[in-house]
Amino acid sequence: MVLSSARTSWMLIVVPALITAAQHEALFVIVRQACAAQHNVMLYGVNVAAMLLIALVALVAYLKWRAEGAQWPGEAADVETSTRFIAMVGLLGSVIFFLVTLAQGIATVYYDPCQL
Repeated sequence: MVLSSARTSWMLIVVPALITAAQHEALFVIVRQACAAQHNVMLYGVNVAAMLLIALVALVAYLKWRAEGAQWPGEAADVETSTRFIAMVGLLGSVIFFLVTLAQGIATVYYDPCQL
């Protein structure tokens, strides 16, 4: 599996935060064009794409956790336990960043882009 190395496993923790940051910055760039055109489709598209990417990272973290034994990480100092811990932190982080992205998406739907 491609995600078997320790370096790529840590990406499960970092990537959801990067996706959320990129989504936030993209909304800042697009909001003026959305206001001028009175079309919010691009704003919605950025939110949906970010949520899908974060859900994909969460799925990869879940599958990695399942591949390592599907147990809550214990206190053992072996490779399987640390891999399960990293996968679980990646999964929980993905859930948190998904909720942050969802909250930004709700604000995008609720507020008019010209109100800023």
